[in-house]
Amino acid sequence: MSKLSCAIAMALAGFACASSAHAATYVVQSRGNTFDAQLARKIEAAGGTITSRLPQIGVAFVQSSDTAFRGRAAKVAGVRSVVPDIAFQAQLPETVDEIGEDFANPPNAGGENDFLFNLQWGHAAIDAAGAWNAGYRGAGVRVAVLDAGIRCNHPDLAGNLLAADSISFVPTEPSYCNTSGSSHGTHTSGTILGADNGTGIIGVAPEAKLIAVKVLSAATGGGSFEGIISGIVHAADHGADVINMSLGVRGGLEVGGKDTAELINATKRAVAYARSQNAITIVSAGNDGRDLDHDAGVAVCDTDGTCFRANLRAFPAQVPGVISVSALAPAGWALNPGVSLDPLASYSNYGQSAISFGAPGGDGRLPGTANCVVAGVGAPCWAFDMVLSSTLTGWGWSAGTSMAAPHVSGVAALVIGKHGGELAPTEVERILRASADDLGKPGNDDAYGAGRVNAAKAMQY
Repeated sequence: MSKLSCAIAMALAGFACASSAHAATYVVQSRGNTFDAQLARKIEAAGGTITSRLPQIGVAFVQSSDTAFRGRAAKVAGVRSVVPDIAFQAQLPETVDEIGEDFANPPNAGGENDFLFNLQWGHAAIDAAGAWNAGYRGAGVRVAVLDAGIRCNHPDLAGNLLAADSISFVPTEPSYCNTSGSSHGTHTSGTILGADNGTGIIGVAPEAKLIAVKVLSAATGGGSFEGIISGIVHAADHGADVINMSLGVRGGLEVGGKDTAELINATKRAVAYARSQNAITIVSAGNDGRDLDHDAGVAVCDTDGTCFRANLRAFPAQVPGVISVSALAPAGWALNPGVSLDPLASYSNYGQSAISFGAPGGDGRLPGTANCVVAGVGAPCWAFDMVLSSTLTGWGWSAGTSMAAPHVSGVAALVIGKHGGELAPTEVERILRASADDLGKPGNDDAYGAGRVNAAKAMQY
């Protein structure tokens, strides 16, 4: 596996209309943020079968094998739009040099008995220990992780999992618990709230509780707008204070057509609803190395060399109301622990209009294949520049803006916990901005947004 493929975390590789030989799935939006039973009956009279309805945001998901359904339903009074759902195919990242659960002779972790804590340079970058020393660890906070499911009995996660509130929106995988497939959701969850229990790693907010919401298949990476939108609303309705979405469309969604705009709008409604329920949504900025300020007329090239010009939008990074996080990483941390931890990662999207904050995401850009030993753990030197967290089989490294967003979600959980477990998203954002380390040019900038989050400073507000 190439270093580049190791350094790129989950990106959704492509999309197509979600359908089968018999029925297509449509996202139906009402003109208002309601979707009552009367409107539902009219949609079904037009030839559709409602599989799920979200009256909180005025959205329903409808199946129909009638090719005339869309036209008829669009004419129903009170309907804003009827568009085909999009099925995503995700490229789920692999971890490298996994450290299995039978890891022997754990090194001393400098006062922390979770034996891999010394390898979590990202926690040092955001000064998580400074927040812990001030007495704040995320107690009383619920974090929903919308991802590809988790390993439910992982020692880093089991004690913090809220099983009764967790759910899968992947029809082919009704359980949110994984024993095989992708480690992505386990990895992101561990970074946010891995327990401080003498085993493995520690999360930024180790006393926060986890709502696991599976919106992507752990086996294939498949997902849909229906799953993502439903997952956000579910999280908000089950008391989530923070929603982490470490996912994104590789290359961005092409905008300009009504269908894509309506799907983005439906997602925006879900994010706005979550905000109204005091849940802040934090997402990865994307791993395309793109300037999100200048996405008009971008050349999109296929593997056969053919190209076309497109207007692109990072999803969900550019959905109104989300907090979008770029990835930062050292180059050669294992060789020099004093190296800067804050350079923009080689793959990270950037752009002042889109980036809210920067956070540790890792990278594999260190040249060479030499091995290093840090805190008793041996691995390629470049692997130590990635983010270490929980996996299905133990612990392992990965990199991407997928790994950066969880650091910010963890700090948000610390902030909310300090304020009693309930805080308006606008106030959480204010504190994150006021306490961030302003890197790059003064004020907001392309790489860091308002700056790299700082957990210890955030506890001063």
